[in-house]
Amino acid sequence: MRTARKAMLALWFVATGVGTCLGQSTNPKAVGDVDVQIAGTWRGNSVCLVKGSACHDEVNVYRFSKLAGRSGAFSVTASKVTADKEIVMGSGEWTYDASKHVVESKAPSIRMAVDGNRMEGDLTLADGTVYRHISLKKNE
Repeated sequence: MRTARKAMLALWFVATGVGTCLGQSTNPKAVGDVDVQIAGTWRGNSVCLVKGSACHDEVNVYRFSKLAGRSGAFSVTASKVTADKEIVMGSGEWTYDASKHVVESKAPSIRMAVDGNRMEGDLTLADGTVYRHISLKKNE
């Protein structure tokens, strides 16, 4: 009976991919690869979702720099491009959630899904209003 239970448990791990996920989460190389994937310069557009507000559609540049000694932690400087010049809007700490493939900033509240060399997500106001939609592509 014990052998059958072990076999069923092993089969469950394989079928659900839990064994693979557990292996990836403890593999420092996999974590480092994600850090390298995210670190760098990302460019794209930010589109206003609240019509009639002071918001304007923009071209954006986000620069992600790895924070030493902290897996999945980045310093990010966000700029908008006006008249071919980058104007810094702010800097802050962002984190990457490997299980959700998401980078996020707490203040301002920005959450973006990472898919290869693309990021896409929203800036949400404190009252829950989704204010901007942001789409970025990593510079090669």
